[in-house]
Order: sequence, then C-alpha cells, then structure tokens
Amino acid sequence: MTFPCDISFFIANRQKTCYNSRMYNIVANVLSGKGAGKKCLEEVRSYLNEKGLEFQIDIIDGRGAGKRITQRLCEKGASVVVAIGGDGTFHEVLNGMDFSKARLGFVPAGRGNDFARGAGFSFDPKEAIDAIVRAKESNLDYIQVGKRRCLNACGTGLDVEVLRLTDQKNYTYVGSLSKTLMNFKPYKVRVEACGKKTEYECVTAIICNGTQYGGGMKVCPPAKIDDGLLDLMILEKPKVPALFVMPSFVRGKHIGKYYCTHVPCETATIINESFPYIQIDGEIYEGNKLEGRIVHGGLKTFLP
Repeated sequence: MTFPCDISFFIANRQKTCYNSRMYNIVANVLSGKGAGKKCLEEVRSYLNEKGLEFQIDIIDGRGAGKRITQRLCEKGASVVVAIGGDGTFHEVLNGMDFSKARLGFVPAGRGNDFARGAGFSFDPKEAIDAIVRAKESNLDYIQVGKRRCLNACGTGLDVEVLRLTDQKNYTYVGSLSKTLMNFKPYKVRVEACGKKTEYECVTAIICNGTQYGGGMKVCPPAKIDDGLLDLMILEKPKVPALFVMPSFVRGKHIGKYYCTHVPCETATIINESFPYIQIDGEIYEGNKLEGRIVHGGLKTFLP
C-alpha cells in the first residue's frame, strides 16, 4: 500500500524543517556594482522572508570589513555565510572563512563578476540564494597565495598597472589597458613550475583558478575550478607592439600562440623584482613574489 500524498507532505515538511534550522548569515557590499549590491540584497531579503527562513545581515563598510565580519561569524558558529557583491567582496569573505565550520554561498552583484561567470553562478539574486537554500553542496578549488586565499586569479605585471590606473582614474579595465599599453615596457620575471625554473621577458604573468578576469578578459579558457590544478599563464613580449596582440588575449585566442606559455600545475612561483605590486582577485598588495598552491576541494560552497 502506498500513500503518495502523505509521503509528499512528509518530504515537503521535512525539507522545510531542514531549511528553517539553518541561519543564513548575509555579508553584503551594498555599494558594489554601482548599486547592484543594494538591489540584490533586497531581493535576497525578500526571498528569505517569503520562505520564513532565519537570517541576519552584516553590511561591509570599508576595505577589510568583509574578512573581519566573516571571521567573527565563523567564530560564533555560523554554518552558512552568503556573500553579496563582486570579486573584491568574494575575495574578502573567502579570506575570513573557516571551512571546517561553514560553507560559503555566492550572490554576484559586481561590475565584472569574473569568478561567478566562470563558475556558472546565477546572476538572478533569487535563483542564486535559492541554490544555497536547497543546500546542494559542492567543493571547488581555491589558490593559497602565502597567507592569503585567491578565488579566481592573481598576477604581476601589466594587469597590476591596469588595475592601479582603473582605481586612480575610475576608468574601465579595457580603457586603462589601452592607456597603459601606450607606454608599456616588458617585465623580467622568474618563474618556477613543475620543477622547472625559467626567466621571461613578459607582458604579464598570472596564476589562474578561473577562466577570466578584468571584467570579461578570457585570460585562461582551459582553467577549471574543480580539477585540482592551477593554471600558470605567461604572456611574453611579442615581436609586434603588445597593443596588437591584446585583442586575441581579451577574446581568449592566445592559447597556442608563440608568445603564450600555459602550464597546468599544482604549485607555481612568480618573482618580478622590477615591480613592487601584485594583485589577488583584483585587489592590489605590496610585494614582488607570488607563491601559488592549489587547495583542491577547499572551497566549501553550493552547486550553482
């Protein structure tokens, strides 16, 4: 004898009880994406209220606040942290997470959203939070860079100069790239990967987990965020002015070109002694050395 109605009722209520037993800790950057963060937060709040789910909201109010808030939440026993913002917000929250205690959900609300695009996360806030509430768990990779975690990509060289100009002048990434290339001088970098040490005269040197950065530049189309490998990408000084090869780089058509070196590996080190800055997920830090190590399955999150 079967009782389809009774069973359906039981399953539905069991799922509701499971969802209601969780506290959703929202860490939101309402200024991200020129107002997109605020709109996304309101839609997420509306969804959670409609479902009768328990949640609390913390607003990021300055650089570094996302990391501090997330650390505090994890110390107090949070099991689910939801980041609302762009790649910079995700970077901060990632670096505050204790993955032995909590999982991290993503609601994209930035301008570039490079990690979210590469990972396939929904840009509809209600769809994004619904995937988290349904609790379909997924373990992705991240890159450990010294004491910091990197979600998408880190590097040195041209990309850092472009990011600095973007921050200073409020240009788009592509606009800053064009201006930087007009006075570009290549960098001499030393690289170690797969047991080999090599020197390059290059445009940029990048360690990737995701496929793109800079608001859609397809820097490493072959990269996968769950394969247990990072992707070292070196763009050497071309035989023609660098400006001429950048369209191919932007579209992801540089793989296999003579000026491009792509090395999948578990660890990679880049040293640029002529330039004192690096970037991690688009955030600029002082330093001339990047030591990247893949942490396979370390990013405890939810299926998009």
